[in-house]
Amino acid sequence: MADEENVPTYTEVDDGGIASWIDAIPERAAQLQLPLTQWPHPPWHPASESQWTSLSTSNVVPLTVEDKNELWTTQTRIIRTLFDAIRSKNVEVVTMLINRGWVSPDVPNEHGETPLVAAVAAGNGAMVCTLVGLGATVNTYGRFDGSERTPLMVAAATGRLPLAKLLIDDFHADDAVIAPDGQLALRLAADNGHRDVVDYLPTRRGGAWRRWKVNNEVAVRRIRRAGYNIYRFFKFFLWEAPRFFVWSVPKHVVVKPLTKACRYCWEHKRHFGGWCKRQAAAFPGRVRRAGKAVWRGVKKVPVAAWKVAKKIPEAVEELALAFWRFVKRIPGAMKMVGLWVWATLKKMGRAVGNVFLRVVSAIHTAVMAVIDFFRSITLKDVWDGICTVFRAVFVDLPQAIWAGIKTAGEVAYKVAVKLFGFAGQLIWWFFEALLWVVQYVPHQLWKIISGIGSSIAKGYHEILVWFNPKH
Repeated sequence: MADEENVPTYTEVDDGGIASWIDAIPERAAQLQLPLTQWPHPPWHPASESQWTSLSTSNVVPLTVEDKNELWTTQTRIIRTLFDAIRSKNVEVVTMLINRGWVSPDVPNEHGETPLVAAVAAGNGAMVCTLVGLGATVNTYGRFDGSERTPLMVAAATGRLPLAKLLIDDFHADDAVIAPDGQLALRLAADNGHRDVVDYLPTRRGGAWRRWKVNNEVAVRRIRRAGYNIYRFFKFFLWEAPRFFVWSVPKHVVVKPLTKACRYCWEHKRHFGGWCKRQAAAFPGRVRRAGKAVWRGVKKVPVAAWKVAKKIPEAVEELALAFWRFVKRIPGAMKMVGLWVWATLKKMGRAVGNVFLRVVSAIHTAVMAVIDFFRSITLKDVWDGICTVFRAVFVDLPQAIWAGIKTAGEVAYKVAVKLFGFAGQLIWWFFEALLWVVQYVPHQLWKIISGIGSSIAKGYHEILVWFNPKH
């Protein structure tokens, strides 16, 4: 019974023993620097050096490396417990952690996500009310999908209309806040197709330049990278490769060795007289030995010829077998080609049919707009139909053709391997490398063109948004 009295009691909100651990060691609360307002840096991080130095000097016994690691682990564990409780809708744990002064209601996790942003992303209205009641700032930025977003922006981007109403009507969230990348709550809802949230939010303009700038920076980086790749390509083939074969190879293989040999001969010119005399004296013996070697070779010719003649039938048989194996592979290769032709024709037929249907749909939309005097069909519908036609002709159809070409390449590879084995693989690798060289520059140019097109399209979109913010 005595042992049972010493066993600590745990409540249902005592997550992982953190509460009892800190209660049992009160001095650790000061060492942990509670309440935690930021995600703590590890002891080995340069930014945390001053923090751990001040803690070490404030203690009678300096902190060891193990103490620092333990404190940092506990700090991160407390914050992670808070966010786990938010996602699991455990209001008691969240309330306990904040009310005891262990964490700030706006403390971010390791990804920069704030508690209120996490609660909105989880779709938990009760948790949102709890956090705001505990002091969470409604318009504070937190990370969401790699960008800085307020809780209202997260609700708009995810289409959570009840949470958007809760944040605006009850907690007075500011829907006019513009994110660092220029996004508004209204734009996030519209771009993600949440029309109910768009209809609820007030009409707002702003952030267009920042939004276009962010998109344009991505396009400019893509264009710059593609341009640099083109420069490297031409530099290699027009400068580095010719320089290597025309200058570097002759220099290091011919000129330098020849110069070195000439220098050596000049430095040792006094020894050449004796060397020439020795070579002249040895020449008759070398001629005699060469003649004997030739005679021995001539005597072996009939024997070698007989051996070769005996192997001719075996070689002919092997050649015939190899030819027969090649002939047997032809039907399988032809089957592959036939299947590819059929699959390609089907894809091309679908692509052409899609273009035809898009054209008919666009003509129908335009005719209905004229008949209805633009009452039920707007000019934007006509424009969208035209854009759809252009996409079908200039994007979908080329993609289908390119897919057929890629499939043709795969079939050609399989046919080459089936007919010629490893030699077919070598031939295919050679032509694949040649094709890569041929299409490299056009591919980079297409990246540049698509980047410019993306920037122009985003600018056009922002102009439409300025005229109609709920576009």
